[in-house]
Amino acid sequence: MRIGCTVFACTAVLWLMCAPLQAQINTDRMMSVGRTALYFDDYVLSIQYFNQVINAKPYLAEPYFLRAVAKFYLEDYRGAEQDCNSSIGRNPFVVNAYQVRGLARVYQERYEEAIKDFREGLRLDPDNNQLRHNLILCLVRSGNNEEAMLATDTLLASSPRYAPAMAMRSDLLWEQGDSTGALEWVNKALDINQFDDDMLHHRGVMLARMERYEEAEKDMDKAIYLNPGDASAYITRAMIRYFRDDLNGALADYDMSIIIDPGNINGHYNRGNLRAQVGDDNRAIEDFDVVIDAEPNNMMALFYRGILRENTGDYRGAEQDITKVLEEYPNFIQGYQIRSEVREKLGNSRGAEQDAMVVMREQNRRFNNAMGYTDEQDEEDDEKTRSSSDKNVRNYRKIIVDENLENSTGFSSEYRGKVQNRNVEVQYLEPYRLTYFKDNNNAIKNVRYSKIVDELFTTGYFMSEIVLDNHDVSLNERQINSLFADIDKRTSQLSGNSAHPDIILLSRAIDFALLQDFSSAESDIDNALACNQENWAAWFLRAQIRARSIQINRAGQEMDLQQGHPDISGNISDMSYQSVIKDLSKVIDMEPLFAFGYYNRATIYAMINDLHASLVDLDKAIELDETLAEAWYNRGLVLVLLNRMDEAFRDLSHAGELGIYSAYNIIKRFSKSE
Repeated sequence: MRIGCTVFACTAVLWLMCAPLQAQINTDRMMSVGRTALYFDDYVLSIQYFNQVINAKPYLAEPYFLRAVAKFYLEDYRGAEQDCNSSIGRNPFVVNAYQVRGLARVYQERYEEAIKDFREGLRLDPDNNQLRHNLILCLVRSGNNEEAMLATDTLLASSPRYAPAMAMRSDLLWEQGDSTGALEWVNKALDINQFDDDMLHHRGVMLARMERYEEAEKDMDKAIYLNPGDASAYITRAMIRYFRDDLNGALADYDMSIIIDPGNINGHYNRGNLRAQVGDDNRAIEDFDVVIDAEPNNMMALFYRGILRENTGDYRGAEQDITKVLEEYPNFIQGYQIRSEVREKLGNSRGAEQDAMVVMREQNRRFNNAMGYTDEQDEEDDEKTRSSSDKNVRNYRKIIVDENLENSTGFSSEYRGKVQNRNVEVQYLEPYRLTYFKDNNNAIKNVRYSKIVDELFTTGYFMSEIVLDNHDVSLNERQINSLFADIDKRTSQLSGNSAHPDIILLSRAIDFALLQDFSSAESDIDNALACNQENWAAWFLRAQIRARSIQINRAGQEMDLQQGHPDISGNISDMSYQSVIKDLSKVIDMEPLFAFGYYNRATIYAMINDLHASLVDLDKAIELDETLAEAWYNRGLVLVLLNRMDEAFRDLSHAGELGIYSAYNIIKRFSKSE
């Protein structure tokens, strides 16, 4: 979700070719390219463009607002607030500026000021559900539950089918101790739409808090069936299964949640905990390694890993882990007892004896203490779970309770306007592009090698090694500056009557494309092709640029998955894609062994619903490169639409083996919809 649902149109700026007299056109184009960069989540780059506009025309409100959006997504909430102040000072009638400033204040926990912003936005736009939703949440956070309930009534009066309002009303009733009323409102929302996976998740959480675990698990089964790419749903069901003593089921859910969201630290801790409980010590250690790499001072993970290292014979590692814990908690008697045993196994009799004496003295002290012994770090209760804020090391064996189960509010606590990256979308994977920057977060670690791309780089006219990638990479300031410097360098070379103007123009076009300046990039490619029609890379890059431009121009028509039925989005015929197909066909004619040419053309064919043509090209791409995981994935989706399910599942399974783990979720979704 992009704040304010702004549709960012795609135009471009010719940085080096605009004369001072064209300042009006220049700033307009800068704004357009800045919006394009914002659309592709390239926030640092977009800020640079908006800076240029602000320097040229500081009286405009829009560039301050858009720069605020970019800063908000970079989590620079103070900077976003300041830019919203500047935007509102220049134009106090832009509703979205109050929305963004309110959200920026929310994330600074300044709820009263955020409430004022949301109310001001509602004064200008009384029917804005997002603003009223956020207002309700802020009222709850600031303790104004009665006002929040009234605001919920107002929202439901104007939008009686708005499910999040029903969820918030349910939460408010729960806080008042009315669990029956709370459940009734969730049921009302599901009566309106029984395929609302968020609401099923919400009811599952509520039923779990009521210890109605069997019903809760059924709701989570439905929620996951409807949205198998939601990692949080697997974590919630894992907790429910744990409460039902279904450890294997809980482990399976943690496995899936971590496939979807590998960085979930609590997920790794809990899976490690359960693995240890079922005797899978080595793999439990692997999970705790992940936790400790991310949180080196996580004492519970260190202590648990120390115990498991002792179990697996790594006595030196066990001693190191437990020593770190005792340095932090010197009164933790269980730690001394275990370290004494470890040191004995290491042959360190003196150290073992010293630890044993600490334990003995403490036992004697407790025995002689007529008032009884209490120690915050040594207390333990009978609960099976602990909160994420619990730092009592004695509770290391307890599962960390999911936030949804720990708190009284479920999904309705999400502020509208903040990106929620929870869904695995069922859509074709992107075409490959020429770039200098590899996506290091991509799960597929294979380096895409192509002889003809390497030969292109050896001409010596490119900023750095050219790579093939199909993931957007947000540029940092150093990368942005290097691209602008390279544009200057190539421009100087062009003015010097170089022997290879088509290659230099191609190089500069790549720079412009990476800076989201598609107009300048396409102009350079057209000139390169005028110099040399046999430059395959120019045709390939022009197809890339045109496809990206179409994507921007059609951004307002993007479709989400239909709730309750698996579908593949993006299959809308568009004649403008024919120019992209023609350019890729030229690439294939010149380089018939270039697998990425076939893959890219197949993807475009699939996007315009020419499935048979797409299948032919995907077959050829896989024949040329059997490691091309994206081709297996996209062919699997094409085969699904052709109702060739056995072949589809085979391809999707192979894509999963090659590193596209979301393929397993797609298999699950479509296998249940047959």
